[in-house]
Amino acid sequence: MKLIDLNPHGGIGANCTVCEVGGFRFAIDSGLHPKYAGKDSIPRHAVLDRDTLDFIILTHCHLDHLGSLPLLSREHQDAPVLMSYPSSVLARRMLSNSISVMKRQRNELNLTELPLYGRDDLTSLYDRVKILSIKRPFRLEKDGRAIDVVLHHAGHVAGAVSVEIKTPKERILFTGDILFDGSRTLDGAEPLLEKVDTLVTETTRGLSVREPSRQRESEMLNLLEESSKTLSRGGSVLIPVFALGRMQEMLSVLDDAFKRNALPKVPVFCSGLGMDLVNHFHEISKNTNRVRFNRKVLRSLGARPLPRKLEPGREPPMQGIYLVSSGMLVEHTPSYVMASSMLGDDRNSILFVGYCDPSTPGGQLLQSEPGTPFEFNAYNHIEPIRAKIRQFDLSGHADRDQLVAYAEKLAPKNIFLHHGDPEAREWFTNALAPIGAKIINPEPLQFYET
Repeated sequence: MKLIDLNPHGGIGANCTVCEVGGFRFAIDSGLHPKYAGKDSIPRHAVLDRDTLDFIILTHCHLDHLGSLPLLSREHQDAPVLMSYPSSVLARRMLSNSISVMKRQRNELNLTELPLYGRDDLTSLYDRVKILSIKRPFRLEKDGRAIDVVLHHAGHVAGAVSVEIKTPKERILFTGDILFDGSRTLDGAEPLLEKVDTLVTETTRGLSVREPSRQRESEMLNLLEESSKTLSRGGSVLIPVFALGRMQEMLSVLDDAFKRNALPKVPVFCSGLGMDLVNHFHEISKNTNRVRFNRKVLRSLGARPLPRKLEPGREPPMQGIYLVSSGMLVEHTPSYVMASSMLGDDRNSILFVGYCDPSTPGGQLLQSEPGTPFEFNAYNHIEPIRAKIRQFDLSGHADRDQLVAYAEKLAPKNIFLHHGDPEAREWFTNALAPIGAKIINPEPLQFYET
């Protein structure tokens, strides 16, 4: 097998891996890097000659895996794009939103190359989509050769899959982003358990040590307890969420908490892309028992749109729970404006339920000391940190020890490290050494062969 990582920045973001196996060449994912904009945010597709991919696989619909797929597909028009049914539903809304964001960035950042693709590119991409059933081999043939692709439910988010590749000579597994534990709205992974020759594993949480007292369910209970305390003292709760997956999970969690009287009954305000995805999750849940979500939860909660005329430094007009994206308080998003209006009041709480990159406003806020001034650059506004800031470990990625144990079961001869920062990959290099496999930490844009 040959492998090359087309993400020029390495680590996480602009994910795109190209492999050559058994006479076939294929790509897995093609994303956008969240820290960059324009051409700097995309994989280096130009390393490949046009029309040289036999097929493309999408593991899931987060934009760091999906966001540049229309560009890659445009360069390889004969390559079918393989994905799960839920991803085929979600990709349309995510990519449509991506075009809108790029149009806004064109003016804000003065990047004339934006948007990188248009509606016609999306239409062409959808014509090439081939929906695969979970655990059902899909065979491709060329020049008397054959290769089987098998998707396995990965648990990370609705539609997420691990990818098994089988030829007469070898078996390869790409974990993709994987979560073994189930959540309120999604079953945990149903992984391949047979031995493989090569494993390409995510390494996202290589530096994260989960304390025994901070398991996912206990973290959710702690989140609800902190929310209840905040509401009881007259404050409001801001929960920044990722639009895809975490928004829908938290809607279900809050609805259940209100029904159990675990929270004082207050208005719930929702906004952002996550609300647009609610109907898609409802549709998906009707067609797969791995996803559990019903849009009636909005009516049950009495979910409301955000109040109008929110301003930095001015308290929201109503006490309540504000469940809005983005999860990292990215500038110009609903969670960013809410944080600017709530941060200065010590009755309020801002409760993070996912990872925040240190370079984002959310990551910067988590690293700041209480009482210090915090600058909202997009508004040229500074607010003292008086609200309570907490982060709960509700990651959509498997714990590092779980991934090591999984690799031991698969007993691969070769292990490629993927989707992780340098320090996280270093931890996995050491932790996986006892398996006795050849461990490869690929540098961007370099070919590796096993």
